[in-house]
Amino acid sequence: MAAATAITPISALRLAGDETLVLASASPRRRELLVRAGVPLEIRTADIPEAPQAGESPEALVLRLASAKARAVAAAMPGRLVLGADTVIAFAGQIFGKPADLPAARAMLRAFAGREHTVLTGVCLLRDCAEHCWLARTTVRFRALDDAVIDGYFALVNPLDKAGAYGIQEHGEMIVAGIDGLLSNVIGLPVEEVLALVGR
Repeated sequence: MAAATAITPISALRLAGDETLVLASASPRRRELLVRAGVPLEIRTADIPEAPQAGESPEALVLRLASAKARAVAAAMPGRLVLGADTVIAFAGQIFGKPADLPAARAMLRAFAGREHTVLTGVCLLRDCAEHCWLARTTVRFRALDDAVIDGYFALVNPLDKAGAYGIQEHGEMIVAGIDGLLSNVIGLPVEEVLALVGR
């Protein structure tokens, strides 16, 4: 873990008995990662604007949004353990979120082709006054791609609901050469790190 900040006590962020974790995200990929790990879930979402602020770094952006999502949901659910998260791609000094359309998605993959980029996920666990937020970072190396490969990938995968216009868990072998860091983070949530904190 990196860039962690904690407000005591961390023990308050563990799931007790058959307690359900509140996931402050509509992401089907985050939900699937936690369900596969055996974490009982309840989904609650908050409408948080996701545009970066002036001069905001990718790291600061995802940490701010993860905390804002968790806090917005937790405000209506006192005593519950809430998880907020946000994922972006940092590449060439820019922040890459979800593409607006297919031309934008194609431009993203062309930019990544043959190069490395960084997937950043801000994660925040919150219960009342106990909060722990941290940053997960994974480096992804892309294969050299031509338009035929990109078009073939888009024929199999919808890029419009994914940061960076790709999902490594969906035919990722077509475009990704390798990673350095947690695969789960690239999918959308560093679930191994979450489990270590919530006690699952």
